[in-house]
Amino acid sequence: MITARARALLEFEAAHPGRDRPKLDRIRQLGLTPEGYEARLEVLVADVDVMAEYPELVYRYWNQRRDRAPGPEVRSRMR
Repeated sequence: MITARARALLEFEAAHPGRDRPKLDRIRQLGLTPEGYEARLEVLVADVDVMAEYPELVYRYWNQRRDRAPGPEVRSRMR
């Protein structure tokens, strides 16, 4: 079950993809830090109910995460 607050965050993310300056400013106006917003979003997109209701958002989120992940050469240096 998706709470009203979680649904509002998901609707906001669906309506405002990306990480531009106006979106970050709006996140701060809502009383969240960008890091806190990302952490909540990460938990939500791992929920099966969210996956069922917002498949496009979940797909886009994980693709963006994958694109921001360090490449193989960076990961090998991290070991």
